[in-house]
Amino acid sequence: MDELVYYRRQSRLTDPGAKLHLLRGLPADVAAMATVIGGVMVHRDCTRRFGFTLPEQRREEANTRHVEAILDYLGTLDERRPEERFAGTCRDFVVLLCAMLRAAGVPARARAGFAGYFTAGFFDDHWVVEIWDDHRGWRLIDAQVASAPKGTYTDADVDALDVPRDAFLVGGQAWQECRSGSRELDRIGTTAAGLTGMWEVQGNVVRDLASLNRVETLPWDTWGLIPVHYDQLDPADIDLLDRAADVSAAGGPLRQATDAYRSDPRLPAPASLSHGG
Repeated sequence: MDELVYYRRQSRLTDPGAKLHLLRGLPADVAAMATVIGGVMVHRDCTRRFGFTLPEQRREEANTRHVEAILDYLGTLDERRPEERFAGTCRDFVVLLCAMLRAAGVPARARAGFAGYFTAGFFDDHWVVEIWDDHRGWRLIDAQVASAPKGTYTDADVDALDVPRDAFLVGGQAWQECRSGSRELDRIGTTAAGLTGMWEVQGNVVRDLASLNRVETLPWDTWGLIPVHYDQLDPADIDLLDRAADVSAAGGPLRQATDAYRSDPRLPAPASLSHGG
C-alpha cells in the first residue's frame, strides 16, 4: 500500500466511529486543531498549571484507549473550563490530533520516544505526532505543547509545530544513541517514575514500531520483549531490538516497518490492546 494513503487512514484506536461528526468542520491547519484540543484536554500531571487539582479517581481517564471513547466522554469539542477537560497524557493529545488530521485527509502517525525540552539535560518519555509535508517529508508536532499557550507545559524555547530532531528522539534513535554510548543512560527515561536507562528506552523502541503500524498503544502497555529487563535479554533479543530500532529511527519506510513488526511474535501488540471499546 502507498505509505501516505496508509497514514491517511484511521487506525482502530484513532477511528472516531459514531463520533465522526465531531471532527467535521474543524479548522484546516494543525495549529488550530491543536488549539481546539487544548480547549478540551489537559495533561493529568499538570492540572495545577491550569488552576485545579485533579481528583485521584480521574487519573483513570488516561486509560481510555480509543478516540471514539474520548469523544464520547467530551460530548463536543467546545472549549470548556480546565477542570471539565479530559485528563490524559501526551499520548491522548497525540491520538486525538492524529484522528483530526486523518479525518481531514492529512497523513499522520504517532511517534513514541523521548523529549529533551521538559527537564534540563534530560530526555523524558513522551509522544508526539508526525505529519507529512509535501515539501519536507515527515515533520514532528508536539500536540500537547502546541495545545496550550507558550510556557504552559515547558519553559524551553521549542517550536511545538516543528520540533527539531535533536530535541525529540524517536524510540529507535534513542536506542541507537544509548547503545553506541553517545547518550548518557542516566539522562534518559521517565522522570515521574524515577526510571532511567536501556530498559526504559527498550519499551519505546517496540511501542514506536507499533505506532508506525498504526497501533497507538497506551504509554504503559507492556507485551513481548517490553517487560523483559534489558539485563536479561540474550544476544538474539538485542539483535532483534537493534533491527527494530533501525526501522524506528528511519521512520520506515512502510514496507520495512510492517515486515519488522511481523518478524517476531514478541513485537506485535496483542489484539486486546487495540480492539474493543
